[in-house]
Amino acid sequence: MSGRLLSYCRFKTPDDKEGKPHGGSRKFVYQEGEHINNTQSTEQKFHTFIAMAGIKALVGLSFSGAIGLTFLLLGCALEQVYWPLFVLIFYILSPIPTFISRRLSDDTDSSSNACRELAYFLTTGIVVSSFGLPIVLARTSTIQWGACGLVMTGNAVIFLTILGFFVVFGGGDDFSWEQW
Repeated sequence: MSGRLLSYCRFKTPDDKEGKPHGGSRKFVYQEGEHINNTQSTEQKFHTFIAMAGIKALVGLSFSGAIGLTFLLLGCALEQVYWPLFVLIFYILSPIPTFISRRLSDDTDSSSNACRELAYFLTTGIVVSSFGLPIVLARTSTIQWGACGLVMTGNAVIFLTILGFFVVFGGGDDFSWEQW
């Protein structure tokens, strides 16, 4: 048989036995000749591709954020001490300096921007503090070292997710929230 596979059907034959989970014959339906013409223009296909790439990136970032929060909650549930949840404050605070600097900075000059450099400095301090909090809690025996490791793994995954968000969605002016 030649042509494009249109569908796959399963139908029951008279010699099938009861209780047989995958009984029946298979039938393939083919279309002979040319493929069905696609009415989308190349530009429409490109915009659909770009929109799907953005959605796939958003789904991937959501998935990695969920994994990071799972590590954080596992670290808290290990000993049923919930002090490590204070790193959630650092997750919320970490992108704020970058958002502010991108809003206030002027990209007309090619030299280093003081506002953006200050934002990077503050963001680095917030990220280092979020890794330091579980270590301090473990050193004071408030949490176990295993919980500290799980919280720090969650920190790494969450901050890589935040970085991924800025890489994927913060690159240029051509991005528009209207595509969602």
